Amino acid sequence: MNGSVKKIVQNTGFLYVRMLITMGIMLYTSRVLLDVLGASDYGLYHVLAGVVVLLGFLQGALSTMTQRFIAVELGREGSEPTQLARIFSMSVNIHLLFAVVLSLVALALGYFFLLDFINYGDNEPTTVLWVFVFSIATFVMNLVVLPCHGVVVAHERMKAYAWFGITEAVLKLAIVLVLPYLAMHSLLAYAMLLFGVSSVLLVAYFTFVLRRFHAVRFMLFWDAKLFRSLASFSGWSMWGNAANVFANQGANLLLNVFFGPVLNAAKSIGTQASGALNQFVTNLQSAINPQLMKSYSADNTDYTDKLIYYGAKYNFFLIAFLALPVMVYTPEILALWLVEVPEYAPLFLQILLAKVVVESISKPLITAAYATGRIRMYQAVVGGILLLNIPLAWWALSLGAGPEWVFYIAFFMMLLSALARVVMLKRVYHFSARRFALDVLWPVTRVGILLGGLAWLVTSLLPADGLLMLLLGIAALMAGTLFIIIIAGFAAPERRALLNLLRKH
Repeated sequence: MNGSVKKIVQNTGFLYVRMLITMGIMLYTSRVLLDVLGASDYGLYHVLAGVVVLLGFLQGALSTMTQRFIAVELGREGSEPTQLARIFSMSVNIHLLFAVVLSLVALALGYFFLLDFINYGDNEPTTVLWVFVFSIATFVMNLVVLPCHGVVVAHERMKAYAWFGITEAVLKLAIVLVLPYLAMHSLLAYAMLLFGVSSVLLVAYFTFVLRRFHAVRFMLFWDAKLFRSLASFSGWSMWGNAANVFANQGANLLLNVFFGPVLNAAKSIGTQASGALNQFVTNLQSAINPQLMKSYSADNTDYTDKLIYYGAKYNFFLIAFLALPVMVYTPEILALWLVEVPEYAPLFLQILLAKVVVESISKPLITAAYATGRIRMYQAVVGGILLLNIPLAWWALSLGAGPEWVFYIAFFMMLLSALARVVMLKRVYHFSARRFALDVLWPVTRVGILLGGLAWLVTSLLPADGLLMLLLGIAALMAGTLFIIIIAGFAAPERRALLNLLRKH
């Protein structure tokens, strides 16, 4: 195993430890929080926080910007340490600028339009506004800390990144546990305490980065040329991130307006559960991303191509292995997890999981496009497709469609955007759609068809009548999925490599 692959495996391991701990804490936190706040207030908070995220659609773009430019600079031969400091400093300046602008815009929109637009149940208007204000403040803290995330990930220091994530999850669990004992409105107290957690993490992250990475330091200066480079990249990246954020948070608003806050709780449960499983793929891709960007910067095209194709295929296999049991036994698993399962939560979760499984194939393509820096046309087309989600969903709901159609439409538009990514990547990178179809799409299609047959067979033989049968069914699905992936998904050299690895251990 060469050093680069060993580094990916090691970093993936750190991220998986982070994810397993944070996911367990998050799932338990969601259960307790739903019980403490109730379905209505639980859904309302996600609507209010979602409005802020809706206005902060460039958060993901700015985070990618920092990581991309630092990783490319690290991979470039003859890189100057002072350039890393310039990139970091300008990145912090840009984040601060947008944090101020977006918070002012969010406050203005919230004050003049929020209470007239959303359904906030029996809560007092003043309470709702203060929850919204603290949601904005939390968003500002999370936005300003993003350059530090980019520095840590670009340097592939995933162990430190894991510890920060675990600390954040523990602090969030702590505030949920103390909520019932506070002599104030639980929803407002939750918003205030989340702001406190974000503030603590902001200070801790900046302290770590400035002390650990000596070439990365903050300087009070403004470089117009560097600003244009960063802003151009982040501007077009913002378009794609805007589409994703608007689709997700816009769905929250549509469900709230057409069906009330209880449906927001159902969507939130589905989003959190599917997001928790998606973290397995995200962690693998996060370990690959820095090396993909560095190898592209160093003109190592063979290694870059391997990371794209193998990353896409293994992303699918990993999430399919984890998601299939949850998709098959969704109602039973949710009943074990939650005190009370909101209506539509099982169906929402199943659709969202199917979306996550298929979308996992696109993740290396997105990173490859970002590595080139030539993302204008790519983002214009892909982002334009994704932005159609909300108008199409609004049209369907206006005609009397059920709430599930919000997710069906999102799934269909995701398929179109994935096809567009393949086509557009050929314009900015020497990308072979034919090789992608043969090496990635054909194996994952073959595996997907066989997994459908496996699900039918297991549910026929092992219906979930009680906890023991449920556990047996899940074990059978996971064992069968692993067998199908090795036989039908791996190529012969991959099977031989796996066999050699098992023999050594």
